[in-house]
Amino acid sequence: MTVAFAGERGAFGELAAKEYFGKKAVLAAQPEFGDVFRSVARGRCRFGVVPIENSLAGSIHENYDLLLESNLHITGEVLLRIRHFLIGNKGASRRGIRRVFSHPQAFAQCKKFLKRFPHLTVVPVSNTAWAVKKIRNEDLRDAAAIASQQAAVDFDMQVLARNIEDTRWNTTRFLVIAKGPCFPALGCTNVKTSVVFSTKNIPGALYKCMSVFALRDINLHKIESRPVHGRGFQYLFYLDFDGDAREEVQRNAINHLQEITTFYRFLGSYPVDKPRDPVYRRRG
Repeated sequence: MTVAFAGERGAFGELAAKEYFGKKAVLAAQPEFGDVFRSVARGRCRFGVVPIENSLAGSIHENYDLLLESNLHITGEVLLRIRHFLIGNKGASRRGIRRVFSHPQAFAQCKKFLKRFPHLTVVPVSNTAWAVKKIRNEDLRDAAAIASQQAAVDFDMQVLARNIEDTRWNTTRFLVIAKGPCFPALGCTNVKTSVVFSTKNIPGALYKCMSVFALRDINLHKIESRPVHGRGFQYLFYLDFDGDAREEVQRNAINHLQEITTFYRFLGSYPVDKPRDPVYRRRG
């Protein structure tokens, strides 16, 4: 079983994949999020793991769009505690750092730390672990990276500051994606369903869509709107709600929703995860 994630070894996506699949999976690093979706859609990898939202920085809109464009399904989720570390080359000192490389989401999660050092120039890159690899390979003594402890271990680098995220409850939700749906066992009590739909541009359209769940006492976890590409000011709504789509109450709500929407797509029903701390390991 091959699982794709974005970035380099030590990336948070790799840590999430390890937490979900354990030692049985072969992990395949991909350059960008889009490459993760393509590798699954084309059958090169059976599963992919991508971040979808963070408790501090919010949604990763790119992956919402890729989820719809790829026609893939959600088969699971991982809630990973995110601990950020300032990482530099061995022998580097914090006082000598002038540039910090990392993903924009990491910068957004470490705003308080970065405000304490206004002389630092932040340099956005595509992945946190790739930032560590860059400053190591180029031997940048005036630069550091914000990344995971695992990245510091994997690239044999020095930790200059620990746990620099704005809050200790910093958590990222990752989705496990696959070509087809993979339902949990019937009767599983802690299940979430994700769908995407669009409505007519008329007063009360979204209210009516939400009412199909309220009338049946179905709890909603999140709703996220995204513009329809190429159609100015038209929107899709991504919705997460309690329950398995095969259960009678949820099935009736979905049928009702389809009657009053102009577009509908089922994304997946999967077990709800609880926040977990990643395990950092030295590789053999």
